[in-house]
Amino acid sequence: MSSGCLSLTQRVITWLKQTFTEADKNGDCSLSIGEVMQLLHKLNVNLPRQKVKQMFKEADTDDNQGALGFEEFCSFYKMMSTRRDLYLLMLAYSNHKDHLDADDLARFLETEQKMTKVTKEHCLEIINKFEPCSENQKEGVLGIDGITNYMRSPAGDIFNPEHYNVSQDMNQPLCNYFIASSHNTYLMGDQLMSQSRVDMYAWVLQAGCRCVEVDCWDGQDGEPIVHHGYTLTSKILFKDVIETINKYAFIKSDYPVILSIENHCSVPQQKKMAQYLTEILGDKLELSNIKADESGRLPSPAILKGKILVKVESELKRKA
Repeated sequence: MSSGCLSLTQRVITWLKQTFTEADKNGDCSLSIGEVMQLLHKLNVNLPRQKVKQMFKEADTDDNQGALGFEEFCSFYKMMSTRRDLYLLMLAYSNHKDHLDADDLARFLETEQKMTKVTKEHCLEIINKFEPCSENQKEGVLGIDGITNYMRSPAGDIFNPEHYNVSQDMNQPLCNYFIASSHNTYLMGDQLMSQSRVDMYAWVLQAGCRCVEVDCWDGQDGEPIVHHGYTLTSKILFKDVIETINKYAFIKSDYPVILSIENHCSVPQQKKMAQYLTEILGDKLELSNIKADESGRLPSPAILKGKILVKVESELKRKA
């Protein structure tokens, strides 16, 4: 596999130099195949041994056969980090050249990315923006690094950029929409032994979730807690969860947030929960007992902007 124009950022080169020095166990300023194998194991890079040997041999081009100097190690790194799927696409659309010219890129964008009305000017803009090799830029071509940079960027995302902004009708009844929801929001890992963290509520709300789960149980000293019942998961205070939700609910979006509360608490601690909801959330808490209007329609997301809704499933109800 050709590495094309060797174009590594200064940050990557600095890291490679440090990594190369640490891997050079005998201090001879080169890496043997054994030292490379040890390095890959340390970095948790799981490649077939035969594949590593093949790339090692291709990178080993100087007179000191059987060992990689730093420049050769950089070439080895390039081979190892090149995405095979993108490399094969480049070959397919370039008639087996090591780059895409503007015409090749246009065919790729129209065929693979389903873009329409792709102009040569637009292709040259992509090359100038994403191609790190100055020689390739001057020639108006996109090498494998440029292709990789483009495909990893938002510009190459399958997601329609128009949808970063709200593009749907948000005046329909709330039940007409799919809602991004989080299950066992408080857990960092598995449902048996992992940690419960209030940070998880901040994370999922900022990631775009509009419905979060809060499993509530009686805690000590009259303080309701949140955790996965009958397991070894750790416990967090309900009050801390509501304070975090209050802080992060509308950073990502103004549309309503739904608290899906699974209630296992006694009546005294339920009253404490209600106290925290009203005191902490204040005007954000929707208290109108949402139900369908005379025409059978629920309120819309647009009407409920900036509001936090509470949906409760009670243990008593589930046992009934």
